[in-house]
Amino acid sequence: SRRPVKDCFLAVLSSHGEEGCVFGADGEPVRLSRLFAFFDNRCMEEKAKLFLVQACRGHGLDDGVEVDSVEDAPESSFFSQHPAVPVDTAVMYATAPYGAFMHPLGSVFLQTFCSLLEKEGNRNLELTRLMTRLSHSVAYTFQAKGQALGGKKEMPCLLTRLTREVFPF
Repeated sequence: SRRPVKDCFLAVLSSHGEEGCVFGADGEPVRLSRLFAFFDNRCMEEKAKLFLVQACRGHGLDDGVEVDSVEDAPESSFFSQHPAVPVDTAVMYATAPYGAFMHPLGSVFLQTFCSLLEKEGNRNLELTRLMTRLSHSVAYTFQAKGQALGGKKEMPCLLTRLTREVFPF
């Protein structure tokens, strides 16, 4: 069913991080599962929750792949250790378990999200369709520059426990 904006909560976490955690202003790691637990309560149970996480999830960088190539899946799944996410919550990570890119002018992930919301019609999209457009835009339009990082990519990653369609905007 369609949910009005009062029934949706949006949080943006923009920091340094590692898989499963972000770093606080004091430099100490904070487990994402601990943050998510604050929203797993009676007051929030009727609200859809969306977390945008702009933070590294690992130290490696994503080389990207040719779009027509087919490769076997990695032996161990990146998603087997995801943090506990409450029901009716979606978490959109800037990247799979790799480094996330941040420019002095901002993050490509968050800037692309804002740009999508400015385009006609996107605010009327169901949340998972909007997040799919965000993934496509970042994956196909962003490529790092420079000698050390040139050609590296970023592919956002959506983890969802939504039980209904959500029209957040």
